[in-house]
Amino acid sequence: MNFVDTIRSWRPLWRIITLTAEPTLLIPLGLLIFGWLWLSCSRRTALWFGGLWVLGASLLVLQKLLYYAFGISLASIRLFSISGHSYMASYLYGSLVVILCASWRRANRYIAYAGVLLLVLLVGVSRVAMFGHRMSEAIVGLLIGTALLFVFLRKGWRPAHARFPAWTLAVPAVVLFVALYGHVYEFETIFRRIGRSVRPDAIFYR
Repeated sequence: MNFVDTIRSWRPLWRIITLTAEPTLLIPLGLLIFGWLWLSCSRRTALWFGGLWVLGASLLVLQKLLYYAFGISLASIRLFSISGHSYMASYLYGSLVVILCASWRRANRYIAYAGVLLLVLLVGVSRVAMFGHRMSEAIVGLLIGTALLFVFLRKGWRPAHARFPAWTLAVPAVVLFVALYGHVYEFETIFRRIGRSVRPDAIFYR
């Protein structure tokens, strides 16, 4: 058994990790962050966060539909369907940790950043280990989420302007996680069906 097969044999572990990035959990989390930013910071900050989130999601959905409907892909790097789990984990968990740790000491912030970075990387690995995506698809999802997070932090995020303490976001975020963790909805199946309805004779890789 080679290294990749060994990693994939840890399927129960990877399922636990991949469930932390399910859209059924992260979409409500993103809406919670948006609402908190709107009420606690400013409409400008919330719109930067929400606009970038929607932009990234729209790009991913468009790419998936183009592939499933017309077979458009980057086959040379085995990029057929970008990982939405990787994208949303990097953008949303990254945003959440930055917001919650804004008032922490620098050393503690870096520890928190390292923790969320590890989680995001493990989400990407889990998508490959669970045969949900190829490595290139997970990497591109991570890069898109990280790039948009960087734009949000540079252009939209102003920690000194928050009117509510961080725990007012942390507590409902934990409640959401506990309530929605483990719930799965196959959004990828919807994209496949839409693609096939647009062009039923398309050749599908999956």
